Parts: sequence; structure tokens; C-alpha cells
Amino acid sequence: MILLDHGSACLSKYLTSHNVHALFYVATETIIGNGENTKFWTDIWLRKTLAELDPNLLETIPRRVRKQRTVAKELVNRIWVADIKELTIQVICEYLHIWDLVDGIILQQDVLDEHR
Repeated sequence: MILLDHGSACLSKYLTSHNVHALFYVATETIIGNGENTKFWTDIWLRKTLAELDPNLLETIPRRVRKQRTVAKELVNRIWVADIKELTIQVICEYLHIWDLVDGIILQQDVLDEHR
């Protein structure tokens, strides 16, 4: 099980929808169980989103794929690798970074993901 604590954030008097979204993610703790309820590319499950960690690689992933794929689907047979549509030196470096981050993650089929 992976436990990630994203800290806390101060509330300002006037919150924009962008700030509310950002606040949700800063204050969210994600526990990966079976990976079915966590988006691989866009949710914070590795202390940050993959967009924050590896933005060049993310730009090569079709938007539809980014929004739909779960951790569970992407980790099976490393499907996430096939999502990459363009290779540059920077994208290859970021690919290796993601590979290192997700290598060895074992999902627990009987445990639901938690977002608190």
C-alpha cells in the first residue's frame, strides 16, 4: 500500500475554481489499493501528478488517454509505455523516470483506493 501525504494549505478569503482544485490536491492523501479509482496521468499518487513530474512526456499522451486511464489499467503489462506517441531525448529521460517510479508497485486487488 502506498501512503502519500500532500500536506495542508492555507485558505484565502476568495477562492477561484482553480484554487479550489489546487487546494483539493494539496490537501489530499492518496492510498493506492487496486488502482481502479486513481487516474494514472492526472491524479496525485506519486507525491505529484505525472504532469508535474514529467511534463514533456505528458504532452505526447493524447488528452483522452490522460483523462481516462487508471493506475490499474496502465500498470498491467506496462500499458502506459504504449501511450507515448513521440520520442525525444527529454521524453526518453522522463520515460525512464516514470519507469523507476512505478517499477515494483504491486496493486492489492481486494483493496479500494482511498482519496482523503
